[in-house]
Amino acid sequence: MTELTHELTAAAPARLLFDLVADVVEAPQYFATHLHAEIVRAESAERDLVARWVIDGGAPRGWRLWRVRDTENLLISFEHETPRPPLTAMRGEWRFERLADGGTRLRVRHSFEPAEGAGPAAADKVARQLDDNVPRQLAGIARLAGSIEALRRDTLTSVRTVRVQAPREEVAARAAGTLPDGAAHWVCVEPSEGRLVFKRHTELAPQLHASTGEFGFTEEQGGTTVRLRRTVTLTGPVPEEESRVARKQLDADVRDQLTELAGTAG
Repeated sequence: MTELTHELTAAAPARLLFDLVADVVEAPQYFATHLHAEIVRAESAERDLVARWVIDGGAPRGWRLWRVRDTENLLISFEHETPRPPLTAMRGEWRFERLADGGTRLRVRHSFEPAEGAGPAAADKVARQLDDNVPRQLAGIARLAGSIEALRRDTLTSVRTVRVQAPREEVAARAAGTLPDGAAHWVCVEPSEGRLVFKRHTELAPQLHASTGEFGFTEEQGGTTVRLRRTVTLTGPVPEEESRVARKQLDADVRDQLTELAGTAG
């Protein structure tokens, strides 16, 4: 078993940083490389199985992991349900240590084991990836802590539904083609049957911190009910009038996207 530890000192409260890491469902709206996450099964208030997808080289990469959150002691332990080959085990722990000056020492430990016969090169490759990615991840969490309150305030959501007289498979197959500026700017994943989650990862407008969304497709009575949720987070601080304009534009974009989908299906 190989073990690596990375740490960083952040000028932010430990509980705030703990919550940013623990809230995997909210994370894709604020962390650039997070695509989607959901709780598959909750065995207790603080132990659950999470399905998670990230944007890796412009494509989705997903896995499932068990987490145990110790809110009192600000610890999060995790273990991948099925580690990606050539690994047979991947587990670790997040620690958030309160400092006297009000800051926090973040410490992340990873323990992993390659399959028998994989050779030392396999472990070296994983170690290099962690040494490259984890410090950037820690720095990103520290930066986000300073702006998360404003970003949450300037997050806007629009939800609409439309009825399409076409089978669900046909409607779902055409949905990615309605994404603004073309599907090449977006990363999509189907977390379960009848759903399509998407996030813009290239050429994001300067005023946007993030743009995400999800289609839901429900087949009933010979047609398909399509539910579209789009969420944008503005780069603030955003004046009230600018926020109203952005909300109107988001509502219009959702309406137009559903209209296009209904027009191309059937």
